[in-house]
Amino acid sequence: MFNSGCFNTIRLLAAIQVVYGHTLAHLDIPNIPIFHEIISFFLGVPIFFTMSGFLIWGSIGRSKNFAEYLKKRFWRIYPELWVAVAIELIVLLLLYNQPIQWFQFATFTFTQSTIFQFWTPDCLRGYGCGCPNGALWTICVLIQFYFFAYFIYKVLHEKKIGIWLLVIVASLAVSYFISVVQSDVSEIISKLLWQTLLPYFWIFLVAAFVAEKKEYILPALIRYWWLFLIAVLLIRYTGFDIRAGYNVLHTITLFACLTGAAYAFPLFNVKTDISYGVYIYHMTIVNALITCGYMRNQWLMLIVIVTTCILAWISTKTIGEYSRQRKYKDTQSKY
Repeated sequence: MFNSGCFNTIRLLAAIQVVYGHTLAHLDIPNIPIFHEIISFFLGVPIFFTMSGFLIWGSIGRSKNFAEYLKKRFWRIYPELWVAVAIELIVLLLLYNQPIQWFQFATFTFTQSTIFQFWTPDCLRGYGCGCPNGALWTICVLIQFYFFAYFIYKVLHEKKIGIWLLVIVASLAVSYFISVVQSDVSEIISKLLWQTLLPYFWIFLVAAFVAEKKEYILPALIRYWWLFLIAVLLIRYTGFDIRAGYNVLHTITLFACLTGAAYAFPLFNVKTDISYGVYIYHMTIVNALITCGYMRNQWLMLIVIVTTCILAWISTKTIGEYSRQRKYKDTQSKY
């Protein structure tokens, strides 16, 4: 019953929402009314985080040990990321006409390719929107979660609901506390805190909880996904919510709605998941357009989305396919 769902489609829509939001802001394009209302429903980062927490739980359970689990995460993230970073830097070098500090550039190359994607050197602040690929900041958070998720699984797997709720509430409290005190600490500390797992941990945990108790929770989500849809719309248009990293009620009800709908309508699934490629390539296109002076034209939105999807599809079918084969080979190895 729970083996198939239209998660590829949901992740793609979430990725396109991120592309839409970034293109709108950085290219100074007016809203596209109907499309805006539809795509804005699929909040990109909350969906990525919840879907990661939900789907990774089963992956941990299927992994023979920590080493195999890490290899699977490596092949899922890094090969495509490295190629995307290489293309990003090549485009930057071709278009950027300001002096570059090469030691800073080398350091930036390293940080973009590892887990410190949130850092941009001063010498590159004049390129594009001021950050060559700011969208990659979530990779740092995802990698932190992937690392700790394995040990969280060992602690919380098969634990009672009360224990889970206690941990989720505690993580929510930590996130809310960070939101409250951020104005009382230095700017650098505040920025670094928001690059850690702490403000977003509850999002992953809520999704992992649903995966852990799926036999009890998923049937209700599948049957009543439309009720959660109504709840999402009410929360969205009334603004009634609590902020803890992201809006708590909106994130939870959206996850419940989309997870239930994913299993209720599996035939809506797209065959190839290009969402990761869409996420890691779109700002390369946006920054190239800014640098070339193309802004304030709604047709640019179509150019960004189409070009990004083409690059993402090529990446998925080449580097991504190679990574999947290597990941499969590693999981078949005997330890």
